[in-house]
Amino acid sequence: MPAPHRSTVTRPPREPGVAAPLPRRTHPAARLLRDTHPAGRLLRDAGLAVGLAVAGVVILPYLPHAALVVAMCVPLVLRRACPWAALITVTVAAALHVVVLKDPTVSVVAVPVVVHSLARWSTTTAARAALAVGLAGAVIGPARWLSVQLEAPSLGSWVTSIVGHGAVVVAAFVVGRRAREREELLVRQERERAERQRSALAERERAIRRAADDERHEVAREIHDLVAHSLAVIAVQAEGGRAMVARHPHRSQEILTVIADTSREALDELRQVVAMLRRHEPGPAAGYRPAVGLDDVADLVARLGGRAQLRVQGDPGAVSPLAGVTVYRIVQESLTNVLRHAGPAARAQVAITVTGHEVTVRVRDDGRGTAAESDGRSGTVESGGRGTGLVAMRERVQLHDGTLTAGPCAGGGFEVYAVLPAHRAAGSAAG
Repeated sequence: MPAPHRSTVTRPPREPGVAAPLPRRTHPAARLLRDTHPAGRLLRDAGLAVGLAVAGVVILPYLPHAALVVAMCVPLVLRRACPWAALITVTVAAALHVVVLKDPTVSVVAVPVVVHSLARWSTTTAARAALAVGLAGAVIGPARWLSVQLEAPSLGSWVTSIVGHGAVVVAAFVVGRRAREREELLVRQERERAERQRSALAERERAIRRAADDERHEVAREIHDLVAHSLAVIAVQAEGGRAMVARHPHRSQEILTVIADTSREALDELRQVVAMLRRHEPGPAAGYRPAVGLDDVADLVARLGGRAQLRVQGDPGAVSPLAGVTVYRIVQESLTNVLRHAGPAARAQVAITVTGHEVTVRVRDDGRGTAAESDGRSGTVESGGRGTGLVAMRERVQLHDGTLTAGPCAGGGFEVYAVLPAHRAAGSAAG
């Protein structure tokens, strides 16, 4: 029966929110021998030094010679932890090796190894010093060993020996520097990749926050348009109804019907907003009535009971549904301002004109003209914190690349004037 860890069964993907399985534990001895572990590097260097020393002592078992071999191998243990100490030790040991011994031993391999180590893991100054020591040894060593031979060596032997030893030292240095450059490049690439990931994550978080802000603003516009207008109509009907019922008791049913219908429509539209917020959930949202549009403006004006008149020119069918929603909201907010700020005797004129590819909306009243004092630029209002309606209207029109102006008229009253494309509509303009 195969061992459990060798099973080839494919595991299902991990569900979101479920903790990842714990990594497989590695034996402490195995972790210790890794090159990334400080103690592991020391053990590996010590193993190399001991192996090279044993090989040298076996070849030259005599005590003075064995001591020099061991002295040449000791720097291999210090080459990463103490690079300068390793360089000084190997330089002194190599000098004694050249003076005392007449022939090279296997321990001279320690010189290019130390050169390689300092070139790879130490500073540039230490690496260059090691290269200089190695090249000096590549000239002095062969010159010493060839000069004590019984037969005089030829010029070719001198050149070959010196060039060969020097080439080994230079190769060790170049390989070490290339390895260091690769490691630095990998570290730099990893740092840049991490920085790009952090930047991408930060940009994604900013985009999420912007999307959340846009959605909150959209919901705020919808709730303001729905609640403000409906409550204004209800308040006007209730206040005017008291006086009318006193004079005409038979009309109380008519007034209560208007209040009830307005309340019911406001409740339905609030349910639509809630359904929009829960659009990712299946439910009865599809059963709600469709969004308001240009065809509903007449009913909106009629709610004011004679305080507003509507004039429509052109073909309303040429206006896209999303542009129709914006027109409806502009008229709705403008009439809400008339009810709230223009005065009890104010009357409003609503004019909608569809010409070519544009639709214009003009709502003008003959009231006080001071309740919505706009600066004419940003749509902000200086009236006790009020004015979010004008800001919402301006935002809606800007989503269609249209224009909106609002402010008091020269002859009295207040006017809202908007121009927007009849066909082009931004997706977020839907209401």
